[in-house]
Amino acid sequence: MERETILANAERLFLNKEYEDAMKVYAIALSIEPDNIDAQVGVLLCDVGLEFPEEAQVLYYYYESKKDSSKNPKEMIEQLVTSFEAQNNYIDIFKIIETDELFSEGIEYEDFLSLIESKENFKEAFEDAIFSTKVIISQKWQFVDFIKKLTENGYYSVALEYLETHAPLYGNDQDILTLYSLLPKGKVWSTN
Repeated sequence: MERETILANAERLFLNKEYEDAMKVYAIALSIEPDNIDAQVGVLLCDVGLEFPEEAQVLYYYYESKKDSSKNPKEMIEQLVTSFEAQNNYIDIFKIIETDELFSEGIEYEDFLSLIESKENFKEAFEDAIFSTKVIISQKWQFVDFIKKLTENGYYSVALEYLETHAPLYGNDQDILTLYSLLPKGKVWSTN
C-alpha cells in the first residue's frame, strides 16, 4: 500500500469520526515514514477526538488550511491542543484558534452588528468592514446569522464562498447545511 493511500484511508476514518481506527492507520503510516507530519498530526488529533470529537474536526480543518503557510504546522497544532487541554477543555476551540495571528486584527461579530445598526444599511456596513478589516466569527450562531444577512442582502457569491470554506468545520450540522437553501439557483454566481 502506498503512503498516500494509507494517509487517505486514515483521513477518511478521521473525518468519519472513527478515531480509534484512524489512529491505527496513522500508526501504519508512521511505521513506513516516521517523520510524516500529516500522520503525526493525525495521531494527535485522533487522541483529541476520542474525548472531544467535534473539536478534533475543527482542529483538523484548521491544520489543513494552515499547513502549507505555516513554518511548523505540527508545532502550531500541538500548541493549540495544549491550550485546549490547559483550559480544562471548557473553552470553545474557536476562542483558542482566534488568538492565532490570522485573527490578531479584526472586528468582533458583535461590533460588526453594531456597525450595521449605526449605518442603518447592511451593504455600506459590510463593505466598510470587509474592505478595512476582517469580521471575526467565533461562534456558530454568528456564522449562521452572518450567512443569513449576506443572502438577505444579495451577497450570494460571498455567502457561498464562506459556506464552502467554513461549513466543513461544523461537520454535518443541519443548521449549517440548511444555509445552502438560502442561495437561490441562478443567482449564486452573480456579483453586486
